[in-house]
Amino acid sequence: MIKVKLRKIIFLLLILILAVSIGACSIKTGGHTDTKAAAGDGDKNLSIEAIGEGYPLTIKDFTGYETVLDKKPENAAILSGTSLNIWYDLGGKSICTSNISKNIKLVAEHKDEIMSIPSVGATYSVDMEKVIEHKPDLIIAQEGTQGEQAKKLRDMGFKVVVARIKSYDDVMAAYRAFGKMLDSGEAAEKRISEIENKKQELVSKLPEKKTSVVILYVTSKALAVKLDNSIAGDVSNILGLKNIASDLPPDTIGSETTPLDIEYIVEKNPDYVLVTSMISSNETAKKTMEEQFAASPAWRGVKAISEGRVIYLPQEYFLFNSGPYYGEAIEYVARSIYPEVYGEVKGWYEK
Repeated sequence: MIKVKLRKIIFLLLILILAVSIGACSIKTGGHTDTKAAAGDGDKNLSIEAIGEGYPLTIKDFTGYETVLDKKPENAAILSGTSLNIWYDLGGKSICTSNISKNIKLVAEHKDEIMSIPSVGATYSVDMEKVIEHKPDLIIAQEGTQGEQAKKLRDMGFKVVVARIKSYDDVMAAYRAFGKMLDSGEAAEKRISEIENKKQELVSKLPEKKTSVVILYVTSKALAVKLDNSIAGDVSNILGLKNIASDLPPDTIGSETTPLDIEYIVEKNPDYVLVTSMISSNETAKKTMEEQFAASPAWRGVKAISEGRVIYLPQEYFLFNSGPYYGEAIEYVARSIYPEVYGEVKGWYEK
């Protein structure tokens, strides 16, 4: 009888432990509320959110961590280009940053100042010692490529916020959060309104016909296909374009790419091929893809390629989220696919 009771107690304890482990954990330490979101929930979260009206503010980031800021940051370190662009657009400053690519479209009035910010290494391998030397009172890191460094810096006592800025919604969230953090809420809402108005203007003119696309992604080492959670995928959704890879599984959990399958592309017969790239330049990306198309007979089965319906998307819009210029990213695709409605890209787009 005692053994039966013990087994019941152990069983109930196991259920309780399992329930606790499934639920989110919340641990308050040193000004941070560390909220562990369930696996896969990250993509549903805002890039960043500032909770409160005036200081102190609680900053909830993409990973679910919450950081309390008692006052406006005076020595912020913004470690990625898109966050940096939005931060400066709202009047902020950064004491250091990662290497700034020549292909990112910076806010014109702050370009020279941004380019002169001390570097702490490449975006994907930030030198933490250099970051620490600058004694930041806030660090804004990039989701994914800087995740490990962000965790280590937070463990060392620094206030760290991890932002993901890929989609249109991410851009809106970043503007609202940064606006609060910089006491520039009015400027943030003005920019949000400008981008939203551009988006609505473009969407209102969309033709009723359904258009499908495949989004290829070329790097110096590989070729893959982009999913809906990429910048190009998000812009395609905004414009009502059907991404034929929407239902395919990602390479890994949270990834924005899926393996290339030319037979699948031939079968789905997309109306257009969009090409995004992470390579030295837009020109090199185009040359690389044209060589790929010419080298493999399999590509000849994709009508959009054989009939010249290939659109090369500029890195300043589609490798790096263009932040304040997200409306231009939408317009680039709209003009490329529906020039009869929006006008030609040529003559409108200037690098």
